[in-house]
Parts: sequence; C-alpha cells; structure tokens
Amino acid sequence: MVEKTLPGYPISPRVLFFKTLGAVFLAEFFVMLFLSLLPELSLALEAFLDAFTLSVLVVPLLYFFLLQPIQKAIIDRERTEAERSELKKMNIVKNEFISIAAHELRTPVATIMGYTELLSDQNMIDTFTGQQKKDFLSAIYESSKRLDKIVDDILDVSRIESGQRIPLYKKPLSIKATIEKVLDRLRLKSSHNLILKVSPEVPERVEFDEHRIDQVIENLLSNAIKYSPEQSPINIVVAADDHRCSVTVTDQGIGMSIEQKERIYDKFYRADTSNTAVHGLGLGMSIVKQIIDDHDGMILIDSKLSEGTSVCFTLPI
Repeated sequence: MVEKTLPGYPISPRVLFFKTLGAVFLAEFFVMLFLSLLPELSLALEAFLDAFTLSVLVVPLLYFFLLQPIQKAIIDRERTEAERSELKKMNIVKNEFISIAAHELRTPVATIMGYTELLSDQNMIDTFTGQQKKDFLSAIYESSKRLDKIVDDILDVSRIESGQRIPLYKKPLSIKATIEKVLDRLRLKSSHNLILKVSPEVPERVEFDEHRIDQVIENLLSNAIKYSPEQSPINIVVAADDHRCSVTVTDQGIGMSIEQKERIYDKFYRADTSNTAVHGLGLGMSIVKQIIDDHDGMILIDSKLSEGTSVCFTLPI
C-alpha cells in the first residue's frame, strides 16, 4: 500500500512515528549516560527520564488512535473519489457506445427495410429492371452481413470482458491462401490497389484459426481502405524467420497521432477525424489484439499523421 501524507505534513504518519520513537530512545540513551557521569543531578534528570519514558508510551498511542485513523480516512476518501471518477468515465463510454451502436444498427436496418418494401410493392416491382432487382438484393445482403458483423463484435467483446478466451480452432493452413480470399472479397468493392507480396521463406502451412485470422486480415485491410485515398496502393507483405510468420499491412492514408496510437486498442475507440465518414463500433482493433494474443503472437503499429500506417502481426511457426 502506498503511504499517504497528511495535509500540510511533508512525511506520512507512519514515518513520523518511527522517527519520533527513534529520537526518544536516542535521547534516553544520552540522559542515562549523563546520569552516570553526574549523580548529583540524578533527581532532576530522573524526572526528565520519566518524562521521556512516558513519551515513548504516548507516541504510539497518538499514532494508533489519532494519526492512523486520519491516514486511513484520507486513503478511503481518495479511493472513493477514484472509484467515482472511474464510474463516471465508464458511464460516458457506455453512453457513447449506445449512441454509436444505435446509429450503426439503424443504417443497415433502414437499408433492408427500404429495399424490401420496394420489392414487396406489387405496383412498383414491375417497373424495375432485372439488374435493379439484383442490385436491391445485393444491398440487402451486404446490410445483413454488416448487421451480422456488429453482433459478432459485440459477442466477442462480451467474452473478453467476462475473462473468457476467444474460442480458437487451429490447424495447419496456408496464410497466403487465407489472405488471397480476403483480397478477392475486398477487390469487388474497393478501388484501392491491393498488392500482396509473399517471401519465399514463408512455410506452406502455419497453424492458426482460419476464421479468426481471416477476421484480423479483413479488419486491418478495411481500416487501410477506409483511411486511405481512393486508388492508393495498400501493400500486404508476408515474411518469416525460424520462429514466426509476419503479416504487414501498409497504407498511405491519414495516419495517426501518438495519442491515437496509444488508444487504438481501447474498446469503442475510433481513430477517425472530421473529414472521414467511417462506419463501425470501434471494437475492431481490441478484438484483433485479443485474437493475436490468443495465438501467442504479437501486433505492432507504426503510424504518423498524414504519412500512413503500418500494422504488423506475427504468428508462431
């Protein structure tokens, strides 16, 4: 327990007590020495010695019955204030999350309801071409996937908060093939130049959970796409040494400040700025870090404002 000082005192009550006690014993030693040298002053000095002896009893009583309760009261008050402050912060985060979640859920729900209503209207459905109907169904499907991802993220955070590990089903797989699947999906809806480079040292098989690492790669690439200019290059480099395989995603986007980098793994935190319209609950990177930690890997971020971001994660071989 950290020793607290009383208001106006440079030292804590405990230190004050032991220093006073030491001074009393030292003084008694010199008084007894003086008595042995000057016996004619024994009566006065004996009285003085009695006073010092009494002080030896009084000082502990002062500490245990006066100073210690004051010290405990100070510690309890500061602990209570710290707990209240933490509760206020948690309430603010909770309220912000509810607001963000409501907005994020409302958008895909509104899309699904709108297109479903159009396709259900018998008077209007014949006015749409086959391609328009296909586009409506595609929008409904994409919105449903977005809802599903939001629910998955909330469930993952709930597991993490309750102290549970994210369930992993690891087996030997090709990290290159897993990344290429994600790239194939993202290239359909992104104008960015997604470039994959795989070093020859990378083994054909690495043990990992395919679904979870797919989730990590898509999250990192989606962030790179969201925060980068249209048609800008995004590089994905896969390398390996004797102990680990690394995947690095580098973009030329808006980058992050030091404060944003420090908070990037905080739940509900989104490193966006006023000129970016980015969807999401801000749960992604906190889940990404947990997945990599549970794989016994590491994740590192290098980023500067206006200079882009590089995120690297590793998996043991």
